[in-house]
Amino acid sequence: MAPQGPPTYLDWRADPATARLPPPDLPSGRRNFGCPHRATATQALHCAGGTLLQSVQDLLPLAECIVKQGKAESAIPAGYTYLGQLLAHDLCSAAEGVFDYALLGGSGPAIRQPLQRPGQPLHLESLLGPISAGARPLELWRFADAPHQFPAFSADLPRGASPDRAGLGRKQRFRIGRNQAQVHDPRNDDTPMMAQLSALFIELARRASGALPGQQHIPAKALRIGRVTAARVWHRILQQDYLPRLCLPGLPLGLNEHVSHLIPVELTHAVLRMGHWMVRGQYLLGEDVVSMATLLRGQPDMERLRRRPGSADFWRIDWRNFFTLDPDHPPQHALRLSGGIAPMFGSDFSLPEGLEIHSALVRSSNDLALRDLVRSMDGGLQTVAALVNYLEPALRADHPDWALWQPERRRTLIEAHCASWAKTQALQVPLAAHLIADPPLYLYLLAEAGAEGQAAGFGGGHSLGALGSALLAASVNATIAASAASLPDLPEAPDCATIASMPSLIAYLSRPSPSPEGATP
Repeated sequence: MAPQGPPTYLDWRADPATARLPPPDLPSGRRNFGCPHRATATQALHCAGGTLLQSVQDLLPLAECIVKQGKAESAIPAGYTYLGQLLAHDLCSAAEGVFDYALLGGSGPAIRQPLQRPGQPLHLESLLGPISAGARPLELWRFADAPHQFPAFSADLPRGASPDRAGLGRKQRFRIGRNQAQVHDPRNDDTPMMAQLSALFIELARRASGALPGQQHIPAKALRIGRVTAARVWHRILQQDYLPRLCLPGLPLGLNEHVSHLIPVELTHAVLRMGHWMVRGQYLLGEDVVSMATLLRGQPDMERLRRRPGSADFWRIDWRNFFTLDPDHPPQHALRLSGGIAPMFGSDFSLPEGLEIHSALVRSSNDLALRDLVRSMDGGLQTVAALVNYLEPALRADHPDWALWQPERRRTLIEAHCASWAKTQALQVPLAAHLIADPPLYLYLLAEAGAEGQAAGFGGGHSLGALGSALLAASVNATIAASAASLPDLPEAPDCATIASMPSLIAYLSRPSPSPEGATP
């Protein structure tokens, strides 16, 4: 019998009752922030409540608290919620958000290996596949022209035929949901907002493929030019449009973070979860307001529904409702980055399986909050204190008043927020002491984003706070640097060089297309 090697991250997760924190290694393809791989000092890693199982149980009352009590909006247009979701999909595999612990011993579900896509992150592979594959962009669903209603370009992902739902029970019918879109990563069809946002970048790659004079006669090279152009535009939009909206003003966006093709678990397992704090309960798509629960459930036979007389614009996005495109048509905004997650994500709602934790494992009235909290605790993340020690030499001189630098102010912040949440939710079970003394990174980021006082490094609900901003900016910029260095040495389509924001991308695509190729009327 071959000798057994040391336990891996997946081995460790397979037995939560005995597994102790931190895990023996990191999830596949991940590293710690500021480190080539894993933090060298074990004491720098978050240990939570001892065993994995106990730590999950300790988080249950906290997950009950992290539910928004209002609908206060941030200053961020609603479209950036979904731009951040595309960023997460381009960095993280679907399995990294699944709550799949075998909490009841051998009867629990199988522990799945997180899938790592080949190639470089931030090449828009989640939409277009690897650049080296040379695949043509998808043929998009084109809405009927209606310039008086929808002056900005919009298109949707194409979808196949709907499965036969006859004879299925309600739950089975629900699980089928809407038709499966033909896109490299099916998560990019989670909602109409994601699908039609994806279509913008797919159309960009298609148009850029034909925008360089003299290259159209070399189809393979033209396709690669389109892909390279789309990736570079994606990088500019992230750096010049997305990060400045999500990060504290005045924060240097080019910290000396370790540049690697590996992504920090502090980003994938904590910071990027902040998109769940921004989701509205309903959205104005075009002319109709649709609830988020309905949008997540989707519609079967979407294309058939759109072929009905008068229904061509069914669930069509008017991008003026999501980005600042027209001063006379202000967009709706994302919810404030405070309070937590909308209550619609709890177990009482029949949402897609990926958002629900099976009741045989654990019962929570806010499954998404529990899943996010656990991921921040179990992924081998560094402690808040360790991250502060790493960032302080680079940032304290320019930001001496941040509460981040003082342990007692960090503790006061967490104590105040936990006390407020517990009181609001009439919590019957007290929170475990370690959640306040050594909070999971996700919890600390939520507290500092919601607190008032920008000079103290708090986001006031309109941005991430000091630690969240620094982690997001440094990680994304480092990943962009690694991604850009790995792009093929090809020119960018010249008429795309000025696209550096979502409004400028939509304005570019709203010009008449140079070619009708790819249309699906």
